[in-house]
Amino acid sequence: MPTSDPFGQGISLISLTDAPDMSKAIADLAAGVIPRSILRFASASARTAALAGDAAPVKGMLSYLMDVDRLDVYTGSAWVEVSTKREASSVVMASTGQTSGQLLTGLSVTMATRAGATYRLEASGLVRSTLANDRIDLLIRRGTTVSGTQVGGGVHFSNAGATGESLTAVGWDTPGAGTTTWVVTISGVGSGLVDLTASAAFPATFTVKEI
Repeated sequence: MPTSDPFGQGISLISLTDAPDMSKAIADLAAGVIPRSILRFASASARTAALAGDAAPVKGMLSYLMDVDRLDVYTGSAWVEVSTKREASSVVMASTGQTSGQLLTGLSVTMATRAGATYRLEASGLVRSTLANDRIDLLIRRGTTVSGTQVGGGVHFSNAGATGESLTAVGWDTPGAGTTTWVVTISGVGSGLVDLTASAAFPATFTVKEI
């Protein structure tokens, strides 16, 4: 008669004294192993459609949702996200050009965010202006354009255009559940043309960390 696996996971194993039945042996093994693996689904709705009837979820089952980059565990009555703090970053290693207004720097992070979670955002790079002692703002915004919602107060310096100034902007944001994009912009407050100068030796960086 079939025996249980030695790890106490309730997986049915055939023995040599059982009547040959390869189909049943494979089905028993699949039924034991698959529910204890991390199941991958395109979305929550796809998971609901797949895990029904004889394939209903069981307590302790793990699933990964590809559309929101999320790992869930089944408690016996509901799917609950496994708490893992997330981090993403962006690096630019080339000059973004010049502007007399606001400029998207090319630094951008898009990631799945959770309800109630707070994210720390930090951007840094070398900014320059063609106008000596021009004021330059380095800003972090939620959204995909320069008109997005500003996060934090930004950082600004008066700097000599010929040498540039290394700036860092830090902000905190609680965007809620969903997919959130943040971008980094610079703004020349004076009349000079400003740019974010980056290279392999001194890249501009933008990091988002869940805290």
